Amino acid sequence: MNKLSFFGHCPLRIIALSLLLSVVAVFVGCYSFTGGSVPPHLKTIAIATVADRSSFGQPVWREVATQFLVERFRNDNTLQLVDRNGDAELRAAITTITEEPVTLRAGEVERERKIRVALDVEYFDAVKQRTIFRRTFTSEQFFPIAQAATARDQAIRTALEQIAGDVLLAVISDW
Repeated sequence: MNKLSFFGHCPLRIIALSLLLSVVAVFVGCYSFTGGSVPPHLKTIAIATVADRSSFGQPVWREVATQFLVERFRNDNTLQLVDRNGDAELRAAITTITEEPVTLRAGEVERERKIRVALDVEYFDAVKQRTIFRRTFTSEQFFPIAQAATARDQAIRTALEQIAGDVLLAVISDW
């Protein structure tokens, strides 16, 4: 018996199979990776200037962190960025910028250091007057000590940029 004859003698089965495949295709097309957790009543977001409670001693990093957050949200465009009175508000503070030696064995010369940056973030629903989340986002970056301050500053920038991306993902997705 020819296996293809099953479909040849039963046009209803072909129609049913086609319908099933169409429904599956529609549901697969509806799946999305972004926008999963942004409540539908939130259309705008205001991002406050990042505070610096790290006692690292360089106020430039709060400006850099603010700039990275604003750029990420502006480029993503899930929530419209506004200067104030947004449906949602994002408040953040740098709590830690530390420089640490990388673990060495006896007799080794230090060649690399580690920067650890932490940012406390509050995501607030101004419409319903409730906090959606409070989280600390961290990043560690390594840099060669031979390039001293320049490499350290770049490591801090990279850490803040990574954290800004993590904050955006936390706001717009369920992950």
